[in-house]
Amino acid sequence: MPEISVNVSPDTSPRPKQKIPLQKLYEDLAHIDKMDLTQSAKCREQAQQVLANTSISLNWRDAIAERLHEANHTLAIKTVTGDDSY
Repeated sequence: MPEISVNVSPDTSPRPKQKIPLQKLYEDLAHIDKMDLTQSAKCREQAQQVLANTSISLNWRDAIAERLHEANHTLAIKTVTGDDSY
């Protein structure tokens, strides 16, 4: 089978791994509804990175997952009105 090459835009290149302070992330997720959209998105992205990282303890990942779920629910209630959907 011939090899296929695809042009990928530079914004899809992997970002350097950064240390995410888990306690701060956990606390920030509880107040995500008070953040602006950019901060909120960054916080949720960091939470997703934690959830995907199997080197982080299951206890931390469970706690972050629960907070992320609560944060997403809070944002859905706050931002969805009338006939809108989340």
